[in-house]
Amino acid sequence: MNKKMLLLALKATMPVFFGYISIGIPFGLLVVNAGYPWWLSPLMGIVMYTGAGQFFAIALFSTGAVLSVIVLAEFLLSIRHIFYGLSLIEKYKNYTGHCPYLMYSITDETFALVSTLKVPDEFDAGKFYALISFLDQLYWVTGSLIGAAAYKVLETFNLTQYLAGVDFALTALFVVLAVEQILSHKEILGAAVGALICGFTVWLFKLGRFDSSGIIWVSICFSLVIIFILRGKNFYKNTKVEKSIQSEKNDAVSKEGFLLAVVLILAFVVLLYFFSRSHNLLSGESESLGLTSALKAIFISGLVVLATRIFPFAIFTKVRPPLFIHFIEKYAPPVIMTILLVYCFKDVDFSSASACGIYFASTFAAGIIHLIFRNSLASIVGSTLLYMVLSRIF
Repeated sequence: MNKKMLLLALKATMPVFFGYISIGIPFGLLVVNAGYPWWLSPLMGIVMYTGAGQFFAIALFSTGAVLSVIVLAEFLLSIRHIFYGLSLIEKYKNYTGHCPYLMYSITDETFALVSTLKVPDEFDAGKFYALISFLDQLYWVTGSLIGAAAYKVLETFNLTQYLAGVDFALTALFVVLAVEQILSHKEILGAAVGALICGFTVWLFKLGRFDSSGIIWVSICFSLVIIFILRGKNFYKNTKVEKSIQSEKNDAVSKEGFLLAVVLILAFVVLLYFFSRSHNLLSGESESLGLTSALKAIFISGLVVLATRIFPFAIFTKVRPPLFIHFIEKYAPPVIMTILLVYCFKDVDFSSASACGIYFASTFAAGIIHLIFRNSLASIVGSTLLYMVLSRIF
């Protein structure tokens, strides 16, 4: 492997490393505390690699939820990956050797990195993206393994205190990537719409009127609809892609595109029904699932998560995508990046002025540092250290 490529990939994924390690450790602890063996934690990181989905799965396992409810919940939680895939079709479709793993390993953070990173001409882009994806997954599995197998050791030597606040690196990462997306796409309106819609769903979540698992998906749906209303007519009128597609006698809306729209609409309706009644997802037996039932749920859920990531590539990699796909490719990245950033605020304690102020100040600092220095590592490390220091002082 090219040493220079490895070093660049390690540098690019370092914020994800800090975030995944710090988040993976409590996940591993959660698995063990729920009564499951330590090896179930890294297994979930391999079979159903989806951080938020894994946390949600353990919560469902603990309530004894039935298999059909668990699978449905994981589908609804992972359906946002369809949008990620739509945005990455053009980037990934030429890397046939690496594409299977690239599709399998799409997560919020990996999508954020690969959609923004510029690959040096001397590197094999497919191999570089695969390396980024592999390192991210390695960090997550490592973090969950540490939490499951060695958390008690960390607790004994009082080392866990030094991890407090380091997970802010993920928020800082999304700040940096959101800024880069806005600057590169020159799409402030889309970013603003995404922030407002996601902020509204987070507010509903804080009021107890909406389940956190649907925040990203619902925000993406509504935001893209609004952006289409505001930008769609102009896009269809002026894009050069439209002329090339028409010259090949392809309709702007293909049968595959219509099918995708129907599937998304149906999923959206089901999602709203279940997420507005979160107790339905958590209803089941009073006792937690046994190990055999949990393993069955993990493997089936893993297939469901993988299906949401493969779906866009399976339809549009060999068939010329209709215009609405090109519209998503153009406008979705800055919208999604801003949504992922605002989503990070769902766990902020808004009842505490100091906690809220520290989080907002550190987030603002990350953006200012990046605008001044345009150095991702400096922006993320600087704002994360600021957050950790302020959290300990106040």
